Amino acid sequence: MDSLSELYNLWQIQLIVLLSFVLQVFLFFTGSLRQGSTNGLLRGTIWLAYLGADMVAIYALGYLSRHQDNGTMETHPLVFFWTPFLLIHLGGRDTITAFSMEDNKLWLRHLLNLVLEVSLALYVFWKSTSLRNNVQLLVPALLLFIAGIIKYGERTMALMYASQNDNRKPGFKLNDQERILQRVKSDKDHELVYYALVSDQSVQYEYFQRRTASYKIGEKPSNLDPAGLNDSGLVAKLLDVQLSLLYNDIYTKATLLRTRSGILVRLISQLSTVVALVIFGVMGKKQAASRLYGKADIVITYILFIGGILLEICAVFTVLMASPWTWLWLEDRRYGRLARISWSLTRLSVTRPKWSGKIGQYSCVNYMGIKDESATLSQKVMSLMRKAATAIGVKDVRKKLFWVSKRLDCRYETVDNKLMECVLREIRTIISEYDEDDDDQQPRQWPHMMPFLQKLGSTFVTAFLSAVCQLHIVTEVILASTSADDMKSYSADAIAAAQMCKKLSNYMMYLITAHPDAASLLQVTSIISLELALDMHLTATATTSTRKKSKDEILRATGDDLKANYGNYDCFPWSMAQREEVIKELAGIWVRLLIYAAGKSRTELHAAQLARGGELLTLVWLLMAQHDLGDVTFNRVELNGRPDDPVTNLHVLYAFHV
Repeated sequence: MDSLSELYNLWQIQLIVLLSFVLQVFLFFTGSLRQGSTNGLLRGTIWLAYLGADMVAIYALGYLSRHQDNGTMETHPLVFFWTPFLLIHLGGRDTITAFSMEDNKLWLRHLLNLVLEVSLALYVFWKSTSLRNNVQLLVPALLLFIAGIIKYGERTMALMYASQNDNRKPGFKLNDQERILQRVKSDKDHELVYYALVSDQSVQYEYFQRRTASYKIGEKPSNLDPAGLNDSGLVAKLLDVQLSLLYNDIYTKATLLRTRSGILVRLISQLSTVVALVIFGVMGKKQAASRLYGKADIVITYILFIGGILLEICAVFTVLMASPWTWLWLEDRRYGRLARISWSLTRLSVTRPKWSGKIGQYSCVNYMGIKDESATLSQKVMSLMRKAATAIGVKDVRKKLFWVSKRLDCRYETVDNKLMECVLREIRTIISEYDEDDDDQQPRQWPHMMPFLQKLGSTFVTAFLSAVCQLHIVTEVILASTSADDMKSYSADAIAAAQMCKKLSNYMMYLITAHPDAASLLQVTSIISLELALDMHLTATATTSTRKKSKDEILRATGDDLKANYGNYDCFPWSMAQREEVIKELAGIWVRLLIYAAGKSRTELHAAQLARGGELLTLVWLLMAQHDLGDVTFNRVELNGRPDDPVTNLHVLYAFHV
């Protein structure tokens, strides 16, 4: 053990520097993956690497500052040449400058760290130049310090730009907008990306300015205006590109690389590194560097040089040339060949969805601990935990383990175009209900669900959480009481509506249970209130043993309990004869609840979710903002207005009139 300890102490700084470089490589290739993944393990790994990269580099600088006067300087003099490489590592990768929104707000702290770490690095290397062997490294080291200071400064500037609470971000003006507009009309992908770019400033405005009149920047292709686009697939794709651009501006160096100064200092940084490598290589050949510095240290130095340059080359193609902004700039300046190369790289990313395309799911079935044949691994683990807790005599297992259930019982389902089509249709229906040019337009009617909605009445507004829970339970009961044979006889629209009901009902429950930031959105004051709401509406069935009953049996019994407790059979849409129409109306109700929730949501929530795989709520929010709906515009969407309310106030629209 003593020999291993001595060996580690002898090569400690080499291992630390190599670890710092490995973390940089890992962050470069994985930093942007979290944009399209809901995988908590991946996000956690990137978070550890993000924090570890800074810690390792800072520790290495501290180690070198403490070991200048011992044997390290004599036995490994080349290690002090690595100090500017550590500054380059502290500058971070182009694909991830911030892990969360909070990191951007701390840009002043990064500026202070820049001054301190650069001062420390210069001090370390200055002390090392007292050795005769290190004096000849002065020129390449100074070049590397230029690159390191620039890289660290880039990171600080990127954080500063992302923290600005307005839409005044660096950009450029088009010289020949009409020519580009005619050019992109020949290709739908070109046109889609072009509109996403020219509308980027308005997207930034809608994110960072609240309760202000929305506006659009640039000349928009009329057939790609979201307010006039009917293809839900294209709408979803357009929103995906717009949110991808916003993600890049918030969490990467994309904003900085759109400026002339940013491109210039990047070229200086890369050129300095290449020249430093050439000088180091020539110097090594002339002066038998292997005898002066040691072969292992020389190999590590070349790894840092060549590895860093290769990462910069990769960044040119995957970050700079693959940026839609680069393509538009090259197209505008008539660099045809470069524009085609840029577009070929851009198209690869544009055609591949950036957000995860999945929505979280949580059901009252999970809360009751009912066994589900299609349970995921985490749900099976949760079931075993419930059994173990029951076996040792724990009372109120559901409530005691609810904090675990809301993590392990969640699952994810894919969002299809049908759902986006319904969202788009309902948004436009809500707008048309308040069209002052159409006197005959009436609010949407719910002939089969109206008695139930009227029963909820003021609960919609005064106890929204309770209303969502109750509607969720009713949805589960209706779907469970509809047999597979009955479902086969329904139309394709009704079958799609049933699937949509299931997904949106569970999604809204997911938002108020497992989502870390959505509690305030849905007016949840505490987790206890959610438990009380579930218990209140699940009634007797939820308090009895469910171990020997199937899911469908328990849900049917829950329906009987609801009817008995309400004492009003007419308000519940149980009739099998009308079930198909009931399911269609239920889907519309859930879509409108989603629209209301998106309109009331906070912009900070959506910006944070971009780095967690994205959220359907974010897409709906942005789609509403581009239709001038929601709290970020003058046209707020409230939940419920009385049926006799005049629909003349253009600043307040209602999702329901019951």
